Amino acid sequence: MKKRKICVVTGSRAEYGQMYWLLKEIQADALLCLQLVVTGSHLASQFGKTINAIRRDGFSIDAVVDLKLRDNSPLGVTASMGRGLIGFGRALRRLKPDLMVVFGDRYEILAATVAAMLARIPIAHIHGGEITEGALDEGIRHSITKMSQLHFVTARTYRRRV
Repeated sequence: MKKRKICVVTGSRAEYGQMYWLLKEIQADALLCLQLVVTGSHLASQFGKTINAIRRDGFSIDAVVDLKLRDNSPLGVTASMGRGLIGFGRALRRLKPDLMVVFGDRYEILAATVAAMLARIPIAHIHGGEITEGALDEGIRHSITKMSQLHFVTARTYRRRV
């Protein structure tokens, strides 16, 4: 039987910590093949270069998408998203996953989700339906939810909203 390839994208220490056990479960399942894509603050020295912690945790990294974020200005983030969209597109073309799993509401995850949607790869979104009024995260989260086929929410209220 062919293993199903599950591509998980992680962009920050915070969501990686919450997905750690999911990653372990996918890694241990004989019917699944974990494909881990690392991006965002995991690659930045100022945030501890946490890509090294991921490797120490026993995970192989299948692709690295460096956004080269220069600053948090609108232009800086837009340029990073553009680089991310290209990088994720290339990574997904090479990995050919059966499903991509994303978490939350950050701009690097939006770029990964757009690339997967355009490649017609099904998307599973964790933490949809939540609200952060007035923050950019709000629109990003809801956009990711709209592009996703599977939804894993944390409360009934969020489920109704999705």
